[in-house]
Amino acid sequence: MISGSREPKATSKCRLLAFFVVFVTALGLFPAAAARAGDDNTARLSVTIDGQPLDGDVVLDSSAVTHLVVGVENLGGSALEVDSVRLRGAVLGLTFFDYDTRVRTTVPARGEATWAVDLDLRDLARRASGLMAIRVEVRDGGLGVAAVRGGQARINGSLLSTYGLFGLGLLMLAGLLAVAAVLSLARSPLPAPSSRRGLRFVPAGCAGGLFGVFALSALRLVTPSPLTDFMITFGATLIVFGIGRQLSAARRHHADEEAAPPAPTASA
Repeated sequence: MISGSREPKATSKCRLLAFFVVFVTALGLFPAAAARAGDDNTARLSVTIDGQPLDGDVVLDSSAVTHLVVGVENLGGSALEVDSVRLRGAVLGLTFFDYDTRVRTTVPARGEATWAVDLDLRDLARRASGLMAIRVEVRDGGLGVAAVRGGQARINGSLLSTYGLFGLGLLMLAGLLAVAAVLSLARSPLPAPSSRRGLRFVPAGCAGGLFGVFALSALRLVTPSPLTDFMITFGATLIVFGIGRQLSAARRHHADEEAAPPAPTASA
């Protein structure tokens, strides 16, 4: 009977821990895999946007035409077929904008080529805003990534863009998960130890941390990256876990006070 009552609690705990482990693994491995894919290429890429090097302070403005200059040095022993050049912005593995330009040329072995193209970013304000990691990719004839160069950009967009609305959606999700955890705390009997109850707040902490990533990016304070994303999300999860644990401890103390027999009063 006792083991049967503990099994659902243990199962819930394992599910919450599995959720958090899967999330953190995806957060760290997906961007790293993309970076490794770029490092394995046999072409070297140099990029400037409106005269600014990609590793500098790049500004993307949707009100003006963006001038992109891409230089490719083929380090391989065979010719490189180039189909297109892509400018892409992504956070947490989610792409919020990409712009392709067809070039269709061949870079000979040990040779170089340079392209200058104008990008029409008039709809960028509706897609993203704030600081964001960007990538310029050169794609081959099979639409695979032949070379890539990463950087960060300041985007003068709208907070009501797809990027901003996604962040607001995460805020609402975090609020709903927190409310659900509080209601569950109020309905169910008190477990022991209180750390089990704090685990109920882990999903809300994860969602709140993700919202923090988007909020700091939209406010132009922090550029998202695998390391900062992990630190913000993990820190928020720990804070919310601690809050949930303290709520459980406070409720237990209050319940113990109510269950305690009244102190005897001295008779005259």
